[in-house]
Amino acid sequence: MVRFGPYASVRPLAGVHQCDRLIMLHERERTNHLLYRFDHMTDPVARRRVFDRVLKTAHLDHAHILKIENVGYDNTGRLCVITDYPGNQEGLVTLGDLLEIRGGQLEFAEAIRLMGQLLESCVHAAEQGVYHGPFSMSELLVDRHGCTLVELFGLDLAMNNSYSIEDARAEQTRSIIEIGYLLATGMQHSDIVSSSDASKPSKFAKRNGKHWDAWFAMALDPLNGFETSQQAIETMPTDAEHIARFAELKPIGPSRSARKAKSGDASRGGAVFSRFRRSGDAHKS
Repeated sequence: MVRFGPYASVRPLAGVHQCDRLIMLHERERTNHLLYRFDHMTDPVARRRVFDRVLKTAHLDHAHILKIENVGYDNTGRLCVITDYPGNQEGLVTLGDLLEIRGGQLEFAEAIRLMGQLLESCVHAAEQGVYHGPFSMSELLVDRHGCTLVELFGLDLAMNNSYSIEDARAEQTRSIIEIGYLLATGMQHSDIVSSSDASKPSKFAKRNGKHWDAWFAMALDPLNGFETSQQAIETMPTDAEHIARFAELKPIGPSRSARKAKSGDASRGGAVFSRFRRSGDAHKS
């Protein structure tokens, strides 16, 4: 049995990010949690980088970022992280699992809502100076209420240290939109022939279909894609105002300079999803 403070292991799960991952029971409170137990890190620079990133991530407070509850070292010197347990009695459900359960495709509105949730989590993390780099569906969890959660936000970048901040910011945005395209159309964007109309978003959107085609084409262009998640949110064609804004921005390359989101930006970003209730709101109330 693995122990960490008041937590005792219930059963192991598949590892992630070079960590063991176990379901833990808080023995006094009788509540389930997740334990991420890192391999021993002999490089002191890497060890400090990962520890600092975990501490930064622990300060993130967003409905779609898995909350870190405790951080420390076990009696063997391995870094351990405790989070809430978002799974069910059968285990964790990843976004990939959900897609398989749903037959390989979500409803278009669901896919756009989920993509927006992840983009908003990136905007929140960027305000705290935390970036993740490319996302995979295996590290995106779906909790018992249907809320999407990023697991250990920013850790992949800290572990691999292979992207500059600018590249990590752009790649995390692009990867989320690639995931959104897959969820909405049932096909990987990389597998689509550019001249084919077989799986364009317009075939599944009830409104603004051609604008969604143009938005995804721009977002997934390897040379002209968005550099920040805020840019992606601001130009999503969910209403007439944003369609006009998107049309204005199309000929102009995104600014290279990073900017901190202002309160006005936040309200605009929130307005984008006013028609799509966040799943996180439902289980908070």
